[in-house]
Amino acid sequence: MSVDLFSEDFATLSNDERFFAIEDFAKSQAVEGWRHDYTQQWDDSSLKTVAAFAHAFGGVLIIGVKKQKRDLVCELLGVETETEYKTRIASSIASNISPVPPYDIFECYKPDATNKRFCVVRIRQSKTVHLITKKGLSPVYIRNDDESIPANAVELRRLIDREREAPALGSRGAERANQLRDAMGIGCEYRSLDSDRWYLASSRSSPTFVKLMLVPMETVSIELEKFHEEHLRKLIIERYPYIPSCLNQGKALQASRRGADFYDFAVYYSNVDYENRWRVTGLGDIGFATQMACTSKFWSVVDLAHYIILFVKLAIRWWEFIGFLGDCRFFVQLNIPGLDFLRAPEGYYIQGFDASNVPLRAKRDLRKDAILLGTMPGNAANAEIKLNYFSAQESLSKLTTSLLNQLLRSLGHVVDTDILEESIASMAQY
Repeated sequence: MSVDLFSEDFATLSNDERFFAIEDFAKSQAVEGWRHDYTQQWDDSSLKTVAAFAHAFGGVLIIGVKKQKRDLVCELLGVETETEYKTRIASSIASNISPVPPYDIFECYKPDATNKRFCVVRIRQSKTVHLITKKGLSPVYIRNDDESIPANAVELRRLIDREREAPALGSRGAERANQLRDAMGIGCEYRSLDSDRWYLASSRSSPTFVKLMLVPMETVSIELEKFHEEHLRKLIIERYPYIPSCLNQGKALQASRRGADFYDFAVYYSNVDYENRWRVTGLGDIGFATQMACTSKFWSVVDLAHYIILFVKLAIRWWEFIGFLGDCRFFVQLNIPGLDFLRAPEGYYIQGFDASNVPLRAKRDLRKDAILLGTMPGNAANAEIKLNYFSAQESLSKLTTSLLNQLLRSLGHVVDTDILEESIASMAQY
């Protein structure tokens, strides 16, 4: 298994394992980007990169690697020194960036050349403004794709506002998630299906549901317009290709609702009495809700995993569209009163409702030993996790597994996360 430079505990690795981790990363990530950069030696420009990573999404700066703009590959040359190099780097950061951003650092050398040294500085995201005090450098830097550039007046104001508002935004996240959750009511047994206003017909609130809510942890402001609505519907249809076919065959109805600060899109599958609902707000929040009962007696944990994966993939595209790459809190509310797990006769967990109509080659079940069932299961559960644009793409199976683990444990079950993540990883590919 490859070593993740963004999260690995390097204290547990040998020198050679550290070096080969850098080598593998440089081969697979030759082009510098938002969260990684290379430099042949530590210098003043490295201070810019460290501060810029802290102001953006965190990142890793690898020292000892030669990489010019037009180079197609990286050269692992190392820094020629007989003594420890990371102490010099730590001293430079402490002397020239105030306050010091959260970071850690590790060092290694080439297995066949102990005087060729490499360092990885791993910087974590911070809501604080970190000033560079080194003479001749601008005080504040931000990350712009593969560059660290001085912040202009607008960007500096954004960083200052983010620092000031961070405590309040964190406490308001749950409140906003609750508002989004309550606004996404899921109905069933709609009495009138002939009208374009079917969603106003008499119906019953679904006793079973799952609601997924992503709430930004920093200020986002969108003035919702027609093209936002059109783009969201386009993204939904791309991610859930069964929708247009069901609409064309008369098996489903759609509806749009809007207000000054929200847009809501719903699809009701009249043939199976199933409703899906998506909602976005002018604050950047996005949510999804649907039923969980796939028969009168059963619910599918495979469906739940699939809903989470599809929703995150949709959110990634939505974030790209509105230009948001920051941190979010992901909230899940699950309600399954009186339902048992949907399982095959052999005991493994199976799909109940096809949420995307993806090819049959996609593996759609969970091993029976992934979950040890409790004797007195609960009926409802909640889960929460932090993520951002990058972790949503790079760690989709891990974050889905974490949410499922929280939910299932709250219901009274035991989860083998390694086995569960193995199955989730295969789902996340489609």
